[in-house]
Formats: sequence, C-alpha cells, structure tokens
Amino acid sequence: MRWLWLVLLIAAGSVAPATAEDCAAGLRPFSDARGVACIPEQPQRIVALNDQIVALPLYELGAPVVGSAGRVQADGTVYLRGGMDTLGIDFANTDITYVGGFDALDIEAIASLQPDLIIGGSYTDAAQIEQLQLIAPTIVIDNGALGLVGTLRALADASGRSGDFEARYQRYLGNLERTKSYIGDPSKLSATLTFMFPNGEDLWVYRAGLGAISQLLSDLGVSQPRAVAALPDTQASWSPELIQQLDADFIFGFYRQQPDATPQAVRDAYEHFAPGWCEALSACRNGQFILLPGPTFGSTMTGLELALDLVETHIAARAYTPREGE
Repeated sequence: MRWLWLVLLIAAGSVAPATAEDCAAGLRPFSDARGVACIPEQPQRIVALNDQIVALPLYELGAPVVGSAGRVQADGTVYLRGGMDTLGIDFANTDITYVGGFDALDIEAIASLQPDLIIGGSYTDAAQIEQLQLIAPTIVIDNGALGLVGTLRALADASGRSGDFEARYQRYLGNLERTKSYIGDPSKLSATLTFMFPNGEDLWVYRAGLGAISQLLSDLGVSQPRAVAALPDTQASWSPELIQQLDADFIFGFYRQQPDATPQAVRDAYEHFAPGWCEALSACRNGQFILLPGPTFGSTMTGLELALDLVETHIAARAYTPREGE
C-alpha cells in the first residue's frame, strides 16, 4: 500500500518545463547544471540531497529545509556531516528529516515530506533526479564547476535568499581586505594544504577543492609550492619520498574532535607516514605546521569566516620565519 500511495503522489507531480516561457504562476526560471527549470519563487519546503554541501548552506541562509540526506554512524545514529561543528545543528535538534544517504536516497521519505523544491548536485544519480522531478521541481547544482562561492550564490538564488547571502559575502570581502593589509603582500607567502588519515598511511595534498580553507587562501592570493601548484587535479595522494616538495611558509593539516584524530594523534600520523618529516620541512622546524579543526570549515559562509579568522591569527598576528629557498 505504501508504494501505491507513492505512485499516486508521483503521478500527481509534474516535470519541470524545459523553457522559461512555460513557468506557471508562482514559479520562475532557474538555470542549473541541466538547463532551465521552473522553481517556486519563494520555496517553502526544500529537500537537500547532500548535507554538507547543500543542507548546511541553506539552513545558514534561513531557508526552509524540511529534509536532507545525511550520514550514519557505526551505532546507526544519523547525523548531518559538519552540522554540529559548523552551525550547531543536527537531525536531533532541528525539524530536518533524514532522507537517506546522498548516494542512497529514500525516494518515499522524500515524497512524504511534500517538498516544493529538491536540490541535488552533480554527484546525484541521474535516474533518481528524474524520479524526484516527478515529486517536485528538482535542480542540480554543480559545486565542482561553480566553486564554493558560486555554489553558495546559486543556493541563495534558488531559495530566494540572495540578498542575505550578498550582504554577508560583502562583509567577508571587507574583512579579507583587512587581513591582506595586515599581511602586506600575500603573494609572497606560500602555504600547503594537507590531510593526513589518523593511521598515518595516506597523505593527501590539495591544490584546491578543500572547501572554505582552499577558498580563503585563494581569495587572499597566497601562493603554493611548485609541485602543488602543478597538480593536474585538485588533490593527490603524496609519497613520503617527496615530502620536501611540500615545504612552504606554512603547512596546514586538520584534526577532528574524535578520539582517533586529535591534534596529537594526527601529528603522530605524519611522523608514522614519513619519519623525520618535521626536520625535513622548514615550516615544521619553524613551528609553522598548523593543525586546524577540519570539520568546522565545510562549505558555508560560517566556515569561510572562521577560516579567515584562523588564518589571520596564525599568519598576520604573529612573527614567522620565511621558508628556506623554493
């Protein structure tokens, strides 16, 4: 009977028109990764198909998020990735309903929420997008192509919160200029972004794509070591034998508020990965290897503002030793 109810509900929906001219009253055209769709002028019930990339930025904007994909802990508890760290929210303390994982969506749960707008990404299965389109207008935001700011701006537009986003973004840009004035010429500084797994077996290096912290360093105009800047992809697994190629004025890593990924555990993991690594890198020898609280950044304006505050504190508000050579 549940599936009969779902079929009837889906049948009652309508596929979003392919052209803007077809938009009915109360709807407006919106350009997404698939073309032009008609979406509500002021959505009232939004379902997000990703927690960290879609749900959190929407919630931050004050958009009416009624459902979201999420993650499942080992004990079966569901949670919004980065939600508590970034915005202090989760499924347990909001009215957001869990609708499956971003790669295992519960179509029936989504339909039961009676959304008037569904927002997914390029990672969302195309066949499921077609199913969801029958429930409510469904748009695809390609965060990889748009970048962090472009994605936030698109989500603000889709949810009718553009004014709120632009005001906050302009405030961020003003603070960014303040930080630049403290630093002097940020292009003379270099930084490397790394991510070490707590077991010390894998080190990932990021040219871009690491959420708010990558965006912030790019906005500041901080440079990267040649080997990092030359990466063909946004990230790469690194070899211990090439550890010296990562040297920079500052090297950033990340810890989490979890027993296996505390600051000391992560530092130990770097040593396990490349014994003697700290002596091999001038940044580490000079006390300029910085561990940041990773989950708090994510893909929100809150994360971007926090990244700016932390980077300003560690770079502009202290004396530092420039790296030794290129």
